[in-house]
Amino acid sequence: MKKVICIVDAYSTGAALVPFFKQAGWFCIHVQSCPEIPDEYLPTFVPESFDLLLAPVSGHLDGFNAILGQLEAARPHYIIPGTETGVELADYLSSRLGTPGNSWKTSRLRRDKFAMQDALRQGGLASIPQCITSQLDEALSWAEARQQWPVVVKPVDSAGADSVRFCSGRDELAQAFDQILGKRNKLGLINTHVLLQERLHGQQFIVNAVSMNGEHLITEIWSDDKLLVSEASLICEKEILLPYQGEIQQRLIAYMKQALTLLGVNEGPSHSEIMWTEAGPVLIETAARMQGTIMHDAVITALGYSHVTLTAERYLTPEKFAQRLSQEYVRKAHLFCVTLASKFEGVVVKNRCEELIHHLPSYFGMMHTPEAGERIYRTRDLFTNPGIIYLCHNSEEQIISDYKMIRQLENDGLLFELA
Repeated sequence: MKKVICIVDAYSTGAALVPFFKQAGWFCIHVQSCPEIPDEYLPTFVPESFDLLLAPVSGHLDGFNAILGQLEAARPHYIIPGTETGVELADYLSSRLGTPGNSWKTSRLRRDKFAMQDALRQGGLASIPQCITSQLDEALSWAEARQQWPVVVKPVDSAGADSVRFCSGRDELAQAFDQILGKRNKLGLINTHVLLQERLHGQQFIVNAVSMNGEHLITEIWSDDKLLVSEASLICEKEILLPYQGEIQQRLIAYMKQALTLLGVNEGPSHSEIMWTEAGPVLIETAARMQGTIMHDAVITALGYSHVTLTAERYLTPEKFAQRLSQEYVRKAHLFCVTLASKFEGVVVKNRCEELIHHLPSYFGMMHTPEAGERIYRTRDLFTNPGIIYLCHNSEEQIISDYKMIRQLENDGLLFELA
């Protein structure tokens, strides 16, 4: 009898999981968390890779309970999220059917950024001072009482730096508040409240992990360099894969394992952003799913595995994964993930990225660059960047040289011909 895997919202990186289960002979079920797939995720969905597709007729609980009945008959071994929108429903279905997963009772800690920080605070870990409100007056009072401008203003439960703003005064805060409250965010949810947080200063890092039975394997640590842009916040500039060993890395690992436990991450992948401040590590946020927009072949070249392959391994061969829990990863090559940022807007006449960049010695590959006829916008968040380039080489100096060349081409407006 075939084993059964159910993936909720297998979009973005989640789409890359399915081939591993198909190759192993598993029966693959896809569940949508809402009747219509969000536009941002639709291009990444591969419905033909699944044996059964399930979607709710409505976003109400009765729609999900109908799916629950169908899943109960299929008897899945695991129910896991493919991307951020699937986290809560995967928890709910898994908890109802009793499959290994993260408890639905603590789902809010992994989706609601206010509840997330509050769980850390109550658990005695460093966290971010914050305020959640639907009232502008309350937001202004909180910010003015702190006297620490700028403050960070953002949705409570979106992703990809959606609508995140650094506000330096009352007027900017009021404008950002108005742009968020009551609007639909990038995950398709209505923002009923606005979150204000103290702005952290320092070096940002990414820590990816895969967990099993409450034990956490740190799979990658990246330095995460950001760029401040006007009328937005910080956008991705480059991520650099770090070795496992190092004083900062060890403190990040210790902090992150405690944080994942406090947030109820017992099973599966997680993707966390942490700020290294003068006082040490402070979690910005954790997502209980794989990192989005990764070229996992590049990570495999540098590490021998990726966040995707280890997530698949945890479910396909848990006994093999268990042996990794006491192991440290070894970086075999230097790896940069370079996020393009456009200061130009227009319709693409010609994409010249491959032509101008593929000859660079450290070039590995690129993803999500726009084709002719598509529009480019000024980059203000993850959703408006015009592509990602991976550079991999034994020489870090070579990568740095190639990185500088890419930025020069970008700054000169040569990567895309626009109309």
